[in-house]
Amino acid sequence: MAMNMDYSQFYRGTTNIPSYGKGPYKKDTLVKYEFHTKDEQGNKVMDQMSKEETLQAMKEIRSWYGDAVIVEFSGDGMAALVESKKGGTIPEDQEAIDAKNAAFQKEITQVDNTLTDLPAYSGMYEADKAVASALENCSKEEKGFVYDIIRQNFLIGNSSSMTEEERQANISLGMKKAEYAAEHFISEDSREAFLTAMESIAKLASAGNADSNGNMDYGVAKGSYLGHGSGLVRTTNVIGLMQKMDKDAYAEYQEKGKNDDGGLSALKFLTNWYIGAVKKNPSMVEEYEEQSEEYVEKNVKGRKLDTTFAGLKTGSKADFLESLKLFQNNNPDFLSSMINRELTSKFWKF
Repeated sequence: MAMNMDYSQFYRGTTNIPSYGKGPYKKDTLVKYEFHTKDEQGNKVMDQMSKEETLQAMKEIRSWYGDAVIVEFSGDGMAALVESKKGGTIPEDQEAIDAKNAAFQKEITQVDNTLTDLPAYSGMYEADKAVASALENCSKEEKGFVYDIIRQNFLIGNSSSMTEEERQANISLGMKKAEYAAEHFISEDSREAFLTAMESIAKLASAGNADSNGNMDYGVAKGSYLGHGSGLVRTTNVIGLMQKMDKDAYAEYQEKGKNDDGGLSALKFLTNWYIGAVKKNPSMVEEYEEQSEEYVEKNVKGRKLDTTFAGLKTGSKADFLESLKLFQNNNPDFLSSMINRELTSKFWKF
């Protein structure tokens, strides 16, 4: 199996969990990936990964998520996990991992393997609020469907498994899914604002750039949000502010986070840095946010989106799947992993 495979096909959902830990080590989200060699119908999906491939996949996927997320891996396709069950070890602090997992299991009351309503934000406040407001009275599955567009079609963390043409086409697929949502479960008075917001996020995604390892940079600072739906309020993400405005301090903050004190030294450093930085430069927060606004104005607003999937039908779930299968039949080697993931999504089976 290629080392630059598309891991998104093995994504099985994201779930809110009771908060665990403190400070920068606080965890409130569980993301699940299952690497199985066969699908539910018994068809071969992949060969079992080597130990090297297993560890690289785990490392790469974990790098996509922030410190507030724990990523859970399972499946018979992961050689390192199989070996660990037979008595081998994964080269991490296994005792610490086992202790954390035990604590998590006590606190998690339910793990939902289907799509969830955990929000996904772009960093553009007006667009994020418009989407959140439009979804306010939607079901959990409907919210999950929309936020999955943002995570898996638009603002992917790493693009190493796709060509740039495929990445842009994946955004086009996301916009057709957004059109389906607007047509079928977004309230009429919110549809225009919803589609405008989703198009803005799609344009932001389209303008993104990848580094040599495929890690994506979308050019805007992701703020922190309080509340939900129409009551969404933006606050300053202090860690993001530090990372953008004072790289030396951010490197020191990361080192503090390695201390065995539950994150207290890192939290103290962050607090003292923020107080001192704002005192030294009272306009720092405004400058930080203006960088994002300037970037959007220059690189995002006038951007044209890819139209690869413009012909997909959105009249019904059956229409959508039929037209997507037709596209796949005509383009069997193009964006195959993402299309297969879509065709097997539980959302379309409800």
